[in-house]
Amino acid sequence: MSVVQLPDELKQVIDRQVAEGRAASEADFLIEAVQRYAEALELDADEIKAAADEGIADIEAGRFEVISGPEDLRRLQLELSATLDRLAGRSGSSQSRKLKVTASPRGGVESNRR
Repeated sequence: MSVVQLPDELKQVIDRQVAEGRAASEADFLIEAVQRYAEALELDADEIKAAADEGIADIEAGRFEVISGPEDLRRLQLELSATLDRLAGRSGSSQSRKLKVTASPRGGVESNRR
């Protein structure tokens, strides 16, 4: 096991995420963060543009949901967590579906969840 010294600000972020139930532990949070960072490093500009184009097409086709308040946002977060768990194989379900979340020009958050 390695020991890593983190600035207090980062430690507070991790503690808050664990307290809010977004990560089971500090270790789980850091593992997920490092995995996402490693994946992001592997993305190239073409993949990012293709993902952006796909998201824009979904929005233009009306495949999104407006998140208008904290309850809607929390429900979306729970669904995202369940979807990520399912995709990561942490659940017995073999179903998967794409879920995109974007900032709304109206100041909210939108997703393609239907």
